[in-house]
Amino acid sequence: MNEQCHTNTSLANRYHGLMNQGSTCYLNSVLQVLFLTKDFREAVKKYSIENPHSEFLDHDLKTLFDDLQNYTTYTYKITKKLGIDNVNEQQNAAEYFERILRMTSPDASEIFHGQLANKTTCSKGHIQTDGDAPFWYLHLSLVDSCSGKVSVVKGIEEFFKTSDFCGENQMYCEQCDHKVDATMRDVIKYHPDVLCLLLKRFEFNYNYMSYIKINCDVDVPYTLQIPENQKYELYAVVDHFGDLRGGHYTATIKMQEEHGDRWHHFHDTRVTELVYQPFQLDNTERSQTAYLLFYRKSKDAAAEVVKEMCSLAKPNMQVIHEGAAQIPQDNGLNSIAQGLPLRSSKQLFPSSSTGNSGSPESPRSVSICRIKVVEDLLVVFKDKSIMTVTLKMDFVNERAIDDAGVSREVYTAFWEQFLEQCEGETERVPRLRPDFCEAEWQAVGQIWVKGLLDHGVIPVRLSKAFILACLHGIDSVSIDILMTSFLNYIAPVERSAVENALQGTMGESDEEDLLDLFTRMGSHSLPSENNIQLAIERMAHKAILQEPKYIVDCFATPMACLQQKLSDKESVLSLYETQKGHRQKSIATV
Repeated sequence: MNEQCHTNTSLANRYHGLMNQGSTCYLNSVLQVLFLTKDFREAVKKYSIENPHSEFLDHDLKTLFDDLQNYTTYTYKITKKLGIDNVNEQQNAAEYFERILRMTSPDASEIFHGQLANKTTCSKGHIQTDGDAPFWYLHLSLVDSCSGKVSVVKGIEEFFKTSDFCGENQMYCEQCDHKVDATMRDVIKYHPDVLCLLLKRFEFNYNYMSYIKINCDVDVPYTLQIPENQKYELYAVVDHFGDLRGGHYTATIKMQEEHGDRWHHFHDTRVTELVYQPFQLDNTERSQTAYLLFYRKSKDAAAEVVKEMCSLAKPNMQVIHEGAAQIPQDNGLNSIAQGLPLRSSKQLFPSSSTGNSGSPESPRSVSICRIKVVEDLLVVFKDKSIMTVTLKMDFVNERAIDDAGVSREVYTAFWEQFLEQCEGETERVPRLRPDFCEAEWQAVGQIWVKGLLDHGVIPVRLSKAFILACLHGIDSVSIDILMTSFLNYIAPVERSAVENALQGTMGESDEEDLLDLFTRMGSHSLPSENNIQLAIERMAHKAILQEPKYIVDCFATPMACLQQKLSDKESVLSLYETQKGHRQKSIATV
């Protein structure tokens, strides 16, 4: 909420804070929201008591919550369980909100778990709804951020807006048995008890070739009407102050008290009641720092589902949890992709079908929407079992005889769209994205592995040094490979200036270009001639390996299966060389 709400407040002794271990404010803010979400807290307590030896995170959360009831406490056990090795490194609060939910029991995490579906309506009124997509939060674009007129309501309207398919983009309707004009939009198939909204304050800026923070004011409503007539009320906000690579997280939470609801501010160990209580005069407050918004279902409104959604009964929830080895195999928590409905080859709508068990003998067919190839393929590859099946893919509304050729084309289309969002020139490097967390990055790694093994598809524009680090660790990247990738990563004019600087033949124009490069990389002056080579090498290491370190670690998990077969840098680099020749050579290499 607004910063002026945080000042001149008195200590609220009824509530307690969390110690900051270094830069763990992102975790503290999320944990306070979870602790003060009553249904979640009680579900964690109940599961922990009934399952004392479970490997889910519930037991550690219960211990922390019990402590918070009485005094300010530490988060040592939680950070250890979450795999946080460097407590002095700032992380994304949304990422760790999702990670905590994935590591807690389904009984607790389902409170935040919703499900989207894709609804397509042809011009004759025929409706098809499929493509179930579980979510922990919805990403809202900051609509009209350039004009400064930004609101959550407009973001919701943008998220659920209808797309038209007509003319050359007509879609095949199975009931009409021919192509027709159609509309498509996302709908919420299952409304979570608590709806979390992520404001996309971090966007890619092509002038700077990096993500920037959008610090514009956003109108945040107290009550929010979601399509399908579900009403929600705001009860918690996680704020972010600063920029992408630094800053501070706090939480503002509405507490239900004897004399009425009161908003409190949680700033690590400091807990204060707001002097100015928001939403007293209007349904909307303006905030420059709101990042995560938590809405709970309104209890005083009779939320009714519209007629076209009546057939969409609440499904057997398909939550994928870390520690899933402890979940019985027959409890219905199957993979997202396997749970999609069976469809004919004529249908337009993204879906998947398998044989009886999803075993290697049972091929799985998946249809992908070409314009949403990245989004659709990520849904499929978030299921780790996809690596063990024979996967056949096609594009909706496109027919082909050669299954292998079409699958290869799907992988190629994925990498073309994915690489557009990466940084660099000839070689590109992925950058942290607000809409990508651990599950999305690991899915991209699985796509890289399976595309290579099944069809010899490899994205040659993805930095060689980056891929080598994913396979064998950052220390395996020699300086010559790093510099080769870096020279292909920067623009041609910058490449020429760097090469001349390394050879000691730098001219006046080279100095200007090199200064521009150093400025873009975060340094505003040129190093001395004696230190220029070391400075360039450090800059290369930062751009290619250090900044995407989190992504490298995520890719490393699915790529581990190739470490023995691609046991050294020569075998990895040979993939790129053979790919330029004959595709089958790269298959043989593996």
